[in-house]
Amino acid sequence: MLGKQTVTAVVMILCLSLNQSIAIGGDPDPSGREAQEYNQELIRVKAMEESFTSGPTNDLSKYEKFIDEIQNTWSQRNKEYYACLMLVACGPLGSGRFKGDRQQYELARKYALSALENPDAIPLTLELELTGHVMTLTIGPNAPKDEDFAECREKDVKVRLHAWKRLIDALDPNWDNESLSVHVPLPLGVSGGSGMSPKNIKDDALRTKYESDIKENKKKIQKHAEQYKLRLWLKTFPKRSENYIIQVYSHSPYNIEELKKSLSDYAVDEKTKKRILDAVIKNTREIQKE
Repeated sequence: MLGKQTVTAVVMILCLSLNQSIAIGGDPDPSGREAQEYNQELIRVKAMEESFTSGPTNDLSKYEKFIDEIQNTWSQRNKEYYACLMLVACGPLGSGRFKGDRQQYELARKYALSALENPDAIPLTLELELTGHVMTLTIGPNAPKDEDFAECREKDVKVRLHAWKRLIDALDPNWDNESLSVHVPLPLGVSGGSGMSPKNIKDDALRTKYESDIKENKKKIQKHAEQYKLRLWLKTFPKRSENYIIQVYSHSPYNIEELKKSLSDYAVDEKTKKRILDAVIKNTREIQKE
């Protein structure tokens, strides 16, 4: 008998369930043909990753060809499935497990951006995860220069600002850390253990009421889990995004006006906007002095 639990315990359990749902695409009909095809494709991608040897010894061109085939097959189909596949495919590209001089981070960026072409069509958590692969180098032989870098930078920042704004907009200001019950109370006059199946209630009216209460409780717990998870993202995503924005706009070619416009277009709050702009202006002045 579980009884009342703290919301943290309940939400952590449900977050695991939500993560699993996202991992398989969150499709409401997992027996559907497209869902079956997606799950088979996901198994293939994971099997490819498991086949890699340790160290920078694997063939990047072979892996790129493999992911391109998946991209060609799925990019015009279920957007959530495609985004999930690209997210999993991007994982090995940040692991340093490929040989040669080709830039694996550029590939990760390319695939992540392809899944983010219409970010509002995929779950927010997927957008936040994919955004982590949208990065442009500022130093090194593979780093883009001048206008190429400026173009990449603007895109990277807008991708982050879109996800950031969507995260803020998704937060429920009325959400609180209340206690939740895993199981709803049984209807008055019904005896049995906590969590009893509605099938065990013979009275039609009482059974219908009990089933309705269970559905409502599940919705409430799911919303709580979603809000809890968003607040975990809120602890890390804005700060990481801010640091990245400051970094890339502190690199030439300098364009503070473009940055101002992007921050305004995505409704970044004035305090954060000022902090970012002040840091970029300070950094660029110091660099130019040197």
